[in-house]
Amino acid sequence: MRVHLGACVLVVLLAAWLGVGREEWACLLLAMGMVTAAEAVNTAIEGLCDFIEEGHNAQIGKIKDIAAGAVLLAAVFAAAVGAVVFLPRLLGCIEMLQRYI
Repeated sequence: MRVHLGACVLVVLLAAWLGVGREEWACLLLAMGMVTAAEAVNTAIEGLCDFIEEGHNAQIGKIKDIAAGAVLLAAVFAAAVGAVVFLPRLLGCIEMLQRYI
């Protein structure tokens, strides 16, 4: 969860620095919320599974893997949203810097 929250802080700082528009802010916020919500649900599922079954159980392990996979999937799509929003601006900044070098 800390990694995701740290990424959220970086996204907010980068978006503010690059001056993204309202619609892009909305997309970024939805993506960040999606990952944070998925992480919270994953944490709840893992806690519940650990409460129900203290020892190793293959079915519980599969359930935990599926929940963790959902977080990964949300993070991949959030990264795609970030790429769509940030890459054109970052490439423009690099291009502008190359003109001055």
